[in-house]
Amino acid sequence: MSRYLKGRDFALQAVLAQWCFTLVLGAAGLAANNQIAISLLCGGIISTAANGWLVLMAFRPPLGAPAQKILASFYVGALGKFIITALLFLLAFKQFAFLTNAFHAAVMILAYVIVQAVAWMYPLVRR
Repeated sequence: MSRYLKGRDFALQAVLAQWCFTLVLGAAGLAANNQIAISLLCGGIISTAANGWLVLMAFRPPLGAPAQKILASFYVGALGKFIITALLFLLAFKQFAFLTNAFHAAVMILAYVIVQAVAWMYPLVRR
């Protein structure tokens, strides 16, 4: 039996599914051009990294930890997810000049939303 809260392995599988979907999106984007592929990868990586942080923080307390500690770990994870998302979007816009183009920015944001939806839909698909 794991010493962590139940669901940690399942949550990590959802993050892994996001990562795999991000790679598929990036590969599909190569069919159009490199800039679209990079835009898709950036959006997917931002979503996956932020959710990875949330999972690692939320399931950090061991089984039997006080409820306050478990709740605090979820809050730290959620705050970190917000900060990571904002910083990675900022970094993407600074590193890739073509993301100032509205189309490429929209592709990146769409990829973020789609990959985030993978995390939301994963429990429904796994049933």
